[in-house]
Amino acid sequence: MNCKYLFLTIGISVALSAQKQPTLIPFSLENNSVYLQCRVNAVDNVKFLFDTGADGSVININAKKKVNLKIGGKSENKGSNGVNTVDYSSHNTVQFGDIQKTDVLFTLIPYGEVNFDGVFGTDLMKGKVIEIDYHKNVIRFYDENDTSIDFSGYEKMKLHLIDNYPAVESSITVNGKEYSGYFGLDSGADDALTIASPYARKNSLANTMKTIGKAAAQGSDGSVYEMPVVLCPSITFAHQFLYNVPITLSSSTEGIDASEKMAGFFGNGFLKRFNTIIDFKNQSIYFKLNKNLYSDF
Repeated sequence: MNCKYLFLTIGISVALSAQKQPTLIPFSLENNSVYLQCRVNAVDNVKFLFDTGADGSVININAKKKVNLKIGGKSENKGSNGVNTVDYSSHNTVQFGDIQKTDVLFTLIPYGEVNFDGVFGTDLMKGKVIEIDYHKNVIRFYDENDTSIDFSGYEKMKLHLIDNYPAVESSITVNGKEYSGYFGLDSGADDALTIASPYARKNSLANTMKTIGKAAAQGSDGSVYEMPVVLCPSITFAHQFLYNVPITLSSSTEGIDASEKMAGFFGNGFLKRFNTIIDFKNQSIYFKLNKNLYSDF
């Protein structure tokens, strides 16, 4: 009897110790944007913008010499306000922590004078379950189906991939009327919420909310455009209500902001208020309010 009990105890101990720990990558939060350091090919300390709104990864053309990329051809880049043709480089290696991605394709985009070298897109995120922890400023990369992930306090939602763009169902309420739809999750944008131009026109949203200013934005296609900023009375997101949020109304005629398939796009000025767990494989996403809830928009 004692031998059987001892054997069982050892078996449990071995199983627990075999559970791989997640890879922890520290990040900095600068002007609502998340940045992490990676190694590209043989170059360390390449600064990336963590961008759930990008389905491919990018090197800022100003950092081309820093990472010594070989140009392989040209491709089409669809930005928020338009489309342009850019160079691309294939067969690259990206390492973050103990995770190494090989045969990575980068598009080269002229962002101008920005404080990052590239964009860390969802092509580098997939294959892992990702937890963005704003309390400790770390991103945890778990193996898929890892049973050690702590979901306590999180609200689970269905993760929709609309043309490979992560989105959730959400809504805004104006003058007692609810406007719902699919909203993209764009951690690479530093605003709170941009309403797609077709959705804004269809629902005459420019006439239903108070205009409080204007905002200029630059898309990855290089275009700079101006949008009105209006005050949204209420946003429903992950069963939580956020009030009096300044949002922008797009008037784009092409690009992602002109999508007919989504109502709008949450930027990291909004998303940073929630710790987030993204499970691409099982098409689930989890949100939990954090210390940034009452920070200024």
